[in-house]
Amino acid sequence: MHKNFKGIEKTVYGRGAFNQLGDILNERRNDNGKFMLFVVDAYFKGKELEKRIPSKSEDIVKFINVDSHEPTTEQIDTLRDSVKSSKGIPSVVIGIGGGSVMDIAKAVSLMFTNEGSSTLYQGLNLIKKPGIYHIGVPTVSGTGAEVSMTAVLTGPEKKLGLKCEWTV
Repeated sequence: MHKNFKGIEKTVYGRGAFNQLGDILNERRNDNGKFMLFVVDAYFKGKELEKRIPSKSEDIVKFINVDSHEPTTEQIDTLRDSVKSSKGIPSVVIGIGGGSVMDIAKAVSLMFTNEGSSTLYQGLNLIKKPGIYHIGVPTVSGTGAEVSMTAVLTGPEKKLGLKCEWTV
């Protein structure tokens, strides 16, 4: 028996890599609702990195405090529902931060295309449809969350990841 592992489409790294993000996003800007959802660690609010985020006026930039807790299913569902009700489905979800922010970006991108609460999908291969395009921009080294198959979420009953080939 063999298993296939789906890898990420593109890896950009090295000095100046962040400066390429705008060009990468422009390739997808006309998908879905023609806006981007940036999920950014609240640590960067008011710092130099905030000024470098290549967002446009139609985009949504959400700063999320991940200091006190891991991502929750309620947080993912609330974020998805608020964005869908205000603007629709974004072209891309971009996570900028550490592992928790990467997991939020991965999970919410999947929940834009899968019905119901994210609690229904905690486990292996429970996701029914691919999510929307998402990008992980790690700001700390070591977690590898930007390339892993799992988006770890704490739900009301369990802490378990959304894990499938589309999470990568």
